[in-house]
Amino acid sequence: VMDFLMAFPTLIFMIALLSALPKVNRPLMLITVLSIFGWTRMGRIIRSQTMSLAQREFVEAAQASGARKTAIIFKEILPNLSGTIIVIATLAVPTFIGIEAGLSFLGVGITPPTASWGQMIASSVPWSTVVPTYFLIPGMFLFLTVLSFTILGDRIQKILAAGGRS
Repeated sequence: VMDFLMAFPTLIFMIALLSALPKVNRPLMLITVLSIFGWTRMGRIIRSQTMSLAQREFVEAAQASGARKTAIIFKEILPNLSGTIIVIATLAVPTFIGIEAGLSFLGVGITPPTASWGQMIASSVPWSTVVPTYFLIPGMFLFLTVLSFTILGDRIQKILAAGGRS
């Protein structure tokens, strides 16, 4: 299932689906489509991290002491995965913001009256010859939002890495 979803042309599917269904609740449809196709990279990384953790000594020690599989999962593996999950999630948010802005720029994302930076940038394109900086404000805020989530992911990763060393 994961390989199928990773191979699926998500962007083309989103454009086609959102173009074909103009009367639907666009924010809800975007969230649904991004949720269906957006988990695969996170799932692949978490799966490989879990397989790596399952081979570690503390898991073998828990198995040797007679711990059940559910106890090993919830007491040994999951706490060691929490940092990875948090960092991947905070780094996935900028991707989703960019996808939403791109789809709105193309006219198939969020529709007015709901605001979107992609819409604002698209509506400023005809004015670029009159006022070249007109699209700068929504573009700058989009950039700063994506940058702030990226920095947040880096900071959380550093905090978790520092906590793991002590």
